[in-house]
Amino acid sequence: MVMTKKFLVLNMAIVLANAAIGLFLNMAVFSGPVGVRERFVVLPEDEGPNEASILEYITDDPPANGTERRDAIGCQKAPDSRVVSFDSSRGFVDKSRLFKSHPFFIPGDRWENTTSSWKVCMSIQTSVELLFWLSRQVEMWTGPISVAVFTPDSDYTVALRMIKYLKTCNPEGMSRVSFHVAYPKNHPPRYVREGDVVREYNCDAPETVNKELVRELRSEELQRMIHNSRYPQNYLRNVAREGCPSDFAFTPDVDMIPIPRMADDLNAFLATSGEAQCSKCAFVIPTYEIHTAVTTNPKDKVELRQLIIRKKAQRFHVKSFAPNQANSNLAKWERAAITNKLQVLYNITTWRNYWEPIYVTKANVPPFDERFVGYGFTRNTQVYEMHVADYTWHMLSNVFLCHRGFQTVKTHNKGFRMELYVRYGKNAADYEPKKKSSNKTKTEKNTKNSMKIKPKK
Repeated sequence: MVMTKKFLVLNMAIVLANAAIGLFLNMAVFSGPVGVRERFVVLPEDEGPNEASILEYITDDPPANGTERRDAIGCQKAPDSRVVSFDSSRGFVDKSRLFKSHPFFIPGDRWENTTSSWKVCMSIQTSVELLFWLSRQVEMWTGPISVAVFTPDSDYTVALRMIKYLKTCNPEGMSRVSFHVAYPKNHPPRYVREGDVVREYNCDAPETVNKELVRELRSEELQRMIHNSRYPQNYLRNVAREGCPSDFAFTPDVDMIPIPRMADDLNAFLATSGEAQCSKCAFVIPTYEIHTAVTTNPKDKVELRQLIIRKKAQRFHVKSFAPNQANSNLAKWERAAITNKLQVLYNITTWRNYWEPIYVTKANVPPFDERFVGYGFTRNTQVYEMHVADYTWHMLSNVFLCHRGFQTVKTHNKGFRMELYVRYGKNAADYEPKKKSSNKTKTEKNTKNSMKIKPKK
């Protein structure tokens, strides 16, 4: 009887000890409001993968919150054995011979399966400091995403670390994303052993993590080089778009976020609509700026209208450069009733210079002109060439993109339009804006000029 009591007391002590340990561990991973768990991922010290296995580096994800790595059905994941070595002497050189690219540097784990069942693919270009936006893109866009990342010098390390963070925190979403890298030939990628960079990153704070990596890993010299260089947007857009094997693609900016179900609705429209069979059609998707005071993007047109009324949403660049979206006739789109399914709401038969819509087209669309670098008039080069090449434009119902914050000034270039008229055998007078004519007679002009002459003192 005494032995039985001792045995029960010992078991009770063990149970209480286990409960205390469990309570301590749960308190360690919960913070903030009661019941809100912050997800953390620990990125360990790594030997530089500069000439080693890139995919092994990216896919050999560390456990989050001390748990074993498991796949979608709860089984422990085996190490990924795929190997792709990075060699800056390889890759494709652009026409200017100033930049190089390495397509599918990090392919999505489910890229082939995803692209085989989708009619449309999103193509995006980005610098490393904006990679955090992909965490939102994969939440909203359920189809394939092809991403070209600009990785000069140590920005390559930022890209590797940030992509690994994104893939670890959201393995399912990031499995649909393939990455390509591009860089100036005279500033090839360089892996930096991170030193004092923090190893534990909050999965719910991608922007903070991204800023921290850039701050810790980008040198002052590289910062100056980037500041004094012109960013090759169109080259990167073409690299990303060429990575899309789907019949259709569209190329928003990395921070233009779709509304929920947009990918599925667009995919269904392109698969079933007779209008989508047109070889020279562009399907326009409106873009709206959402005020930073708004914490959650509108999920549909009803919520967008409410924000517009409250002056918490506005047409993209309407205050900074109105021609950017003026030709889309968005006032008509805003007034139109919501349709039961995605369809063409109206055709855009007018043309205004400097129009830069976001649109979906077939893969054979003219590429972005890579001679245009920096910011301003880069996207318009493709739009204007499509205009001269007799593409037609069709506004889609219901769907739209959200851009955080109200925008400021842009600049544009005029030069290359004349070259397009020659390429497509067009008369410049049919496309260039008409100059305002003056009805004043020669006598009136001379009288006006004489009035400007100051009398001699």
